[in-house]
Amino acid sequence: MAFRNGSLIPARDPSTRENQPSSPTIQRGTVPTNTEITIEQSNHPQFLKSIDDLTAFSAAMDAFKRHYDDLQNHMDYIKNAIGSSLKFKGIIAESPSSRSQSPRNDASGETATAVAATQSPPKETSETVPEISDKVERLCELMCSKGLRRYMYSNISDRAKLIEELPAALKLAKEPAKFVLECIGKFFLQGRKAYASDSHMIPARQVSLLILECYLLMLDPSEEKKPIDGSIKDEAEAAAVAWKKRMMNECRLAAAEAMDARGLLLLIACFGIPSSFKSMDLFDLVRKSGAAEIAAALKRSPFLVPMMSGIIFFLESMSFHYKGGFFCCRMGQD
Repeated sequence: MAFRNGSLIPARDPSTRENQPSSPTIQRGTVPTNTEITIEQSNHPQFLKSIDDLTAFSAAMDAFKRHYDDLQNHMDYIKNAIGSSLKFKGIIAESPSSRSQSPRNDASGETATAVAATQSPPKETSETVPEISDKVERLCELMCSKGLRRYMYSNISDRAKLIEELPAALKLAKEPAKFVLECIGKFFLQGRKAYASDSHMIPARQVSLLILECYLLMLDPSEEKKPIDGSIKDEAEAAAVAWKKRMMNECRLAAAEAMDARGLLLLIACFGIPSSFKSMDLFDLVRKSGAAEIAAALKRSPFLVPMMSGIIFFLESMSFHYKGGFFCCRMGQD
């Protein structure tokens, strides 16, 4: 108790004062609590989002692995089917002697050497067939146009080898005419500069022309003519018309590049001559294409050969007797 201004004033209890926290103390004590609650509330949705992302990623990986395994099984099936087909056709032959066990002593080794010596002639015969021809046959069986073009492009310098391999291999294709048309693509729409001697595109153009030539060499005049599907024939005719139109816009057929003229001539010899082509057009193509180099292929054409007599008659009726003789010489005809 204390006296102040004549009044009795009770003194405050120090312990009570110390137990009552000040307002700043209360605020400092409550702020961290609120902050912690806010952080927990903000981290909780972020944590759930991370779990959702991981779940989605795991599901995507499972789907990818499942599709990858299915694709791998499918590729193994195709590989086994091709191998079985080649073995069935005798392309891959396993002789019993190749499966024989190795000799265990000198006597058996001498016997094996003697057997190998007696069987050496058939082995030499099998080695005369190039191993790469099996690859060409598989590409034609599968009608893999890109693979065949890639193979021909890498071997375009060996023209004799390709002409020996391709005609027989093209017969293995399910639809040879469609396969050949897919192989040549749309190269004919390119300008005449692509056929110049200094163009880097020359090898690719040579591949397309050689495919057409080998298709003609595949045809056997003594065999029954197989009709070409109407859609394939229409596509080839449209390509021939577009090819000729492009050449006429650049120059006349009589002034065309040799490779350009040869390509168009081979195309119509393979798939048919459009009605818009005149006899003089054919003569110009034969004259500019160097037809003597591909006469063996042109003479197998079921479309060009029947028209040759008509072309010669047309030239002679126009008093172009020397041109008719020239045409016969270029085509290898009597």
